[in-house]
Amino acid sequence: MQKTSTQAFILHTRPFKETSLLVEAFTHAEGRVSLVAKGARSASKKNQKRALLQPFTPLEISWSGKSNLKNLNQIEAKGLPFKLHSTPSICGLYLNELLLKLLTQWDPHPEIFKSYQKALEWLAANQTPQIILREFELYLLDELGYSIDWNCDIDGDLIDINQDYAFIPQQGFVLQQFKQGVLVISGKLIHSVAQYDWQTKGAVGLARKVSKSLIDHLLDGKELNSRKLLQQTLALKA
Repeated sequence: MQKTSTQAFILHTRPFKETSLLVEAFTHAEGRVSLVAKGARSASKKNQKRALLQPFTPLEISWSGKSNLKNLNQIEAKGLPFKLHSTPSICGLYLNELLLKLLTQWDPHPEIFKSYQKALEWLAANQTPQIILREFELYLLDELGYSIDWNCDIDGDLIDINQDYAFIPQQGFVLQQFKQGVLVISGKLIHSVAQYDWQTKGAVGLARKVSKSLIDHLLDGKELNSRKLLQQTLALKA
């Protein structure tokens, strides 16, 4: 059965059998999908599939098949590739890996798709990569049902800018005096992140640490290879 075409971005490809590629795509209509691009590795000069199966390119694709692994039928560029080089390119790969490892197949997330496309636009425009990554991480976690409450602690009390807190993944912030946690931070800094006040010293770093703590919890031991590159290029700590 032919699938209605949908907007898509390629997250990852790898060789499949002799001349095909196994494609992981993020689509507007169906979320993350796995597809077989038959003949995409052939040496034919008329092979247009392989040229289009690159990350950061807006695409329109369609597929068919009854199993979870569909056959890619049509692929068409719907715009110019986002030109990401050096640090922005690594940031883009990090976003792709987050989607690969946190999204369930065939689970539509059109708003995450829009946020991802906007993040690529900002990276291509050489906006501050650390802020782009932090805002995307926070939005992704929120859309997946793992929102971080930056305004209240786990007891529902408003964050006190004069107190120190610990962060517990999937629970939230708790007063340090009651329970120690991996991350201990001031209420004032938590308030800055709640306002997306990235000009406050330490706000971007706090958002990174808290997001990383929750993302690592969700990954359950899986590593993000692109994070290692980011540690070198953005001085991110593991």
